[in-house]
Amino acid sequence: MKLVEYLAPLSRGNQQSRILATMYFLEATTGTSKFTTGAIRDALAEARTANLKQWNLSARLGSAGHYVHAEGTGVGRTWELTSTGRSAVAAFAPPLPAESPSVAKQSEAAALRTQVAAISDVEARAFASEAVDCLDVGAHRAAIVFMWVAAVHEIQERVWATSTPAAITAAAQSHNPKAKQAKKRDDLSEYNEALLLQVAQDLGVLDKNQHTELKKALDLRNGAGHPNKLRPGEHKAKAHIEEIIQMLF
Repeated sequence: MKLVEYLAPLSRGNQQSRILATMYFLEATTGTSKFTTGAIRDALAEARTANLKQWNLSARLGSAGHYVHAEGTGVGRTWELTSTGRSAVAAFAPPLPAESPSVAKQSEAAALRTQVAAISDVEARAFASEAVDCLDVGAHRAAIVFMWVAAVHEIQERVWATSTPAAITAAAQSHNPKAKQAKKRDDLSEYNEALLLQVAQDLGVLDKNQHTELKKALDLRNGAGHPNKLRPGEHKAKAHIEEIIQMLF
């Protein structure tokens, strides 16, 4: 179903009701919940809404009360329906179109990208973004590997930022006497990832439960990154990405 079809039964409704219905439709079909007035206007224009140039979307949304929530200011200001707003729209608008598998997948990818965009470290965010790109095209093994690289980078950063080189070296050599002395940040790359996880736990960067779950993630990464018969599915790859984001970011 297209927006023009969805809004047709509301053609005699007031501007505010059609604006809210448009947001309701877009939220359900795009996986995005926050919209600028420009994005809403573009959708209404594509739906061939009559006399749209005369509509003051900001005023109509501003008078919608507790049906909407606004964030930001100026042209970057976004609007989203509240739970009350969704219930109100559902009461007067047509039923939403059934969600297709492709739309559901787009919604999941959009949600992941929103989480990835919130990662503050540029390098970790880039690796995590590549993981989602891989997931999006069905490259599940690659998605697992790239997300693990993001995790390792983040753990290395935390270990180096919160500990001294002497403490890091002592923790590493308590598990492997031959471990390299940590003199600079890049020396952490010389530690195998199982040792890095153990050092991070010893230094308080990770707690016991995080260490346990990240060890499982490392095992999955090892399976995905080496020639074998492992064929991880979409659900496993997506869960791997989500769990690492929740634990570390």
